[in-house]
Amino acid sequence: MNETYRLEKIRNLGVRLQELELVALTPGKSYASAALNFLFADHELERPFGMPLEHTLKTLGEAIVAKRKVRFTTLDADAVIDFFCRLYRVH
Repeated sequence: MNETYRLEKIRNLGVRLQELELVALTPGKSYASAALNFLFADHELERPFGMPLEHTLKTLGEAIVAKRKVRFTTLDADAVIDFFCRLYRVH
């Protein structure tokens, strides 16, 4: 998945999180940014800024593996997006 498609999926996740009233979009913030902020806060992690999107998503993947019972030892960036899209039922 290329970065543009990843951002589109994360944006869609942000829209869904707002529909579920889990995030409130603040002026000047994007849906993608709101989604990432929510996911990092939900996993009690500080969101890394200034890092490539792939690295940011891999950091979330490490948290998923550590805190949830998944059958994988590592998750790549695309798997992280798919995990959260399934969890919050984003199409």
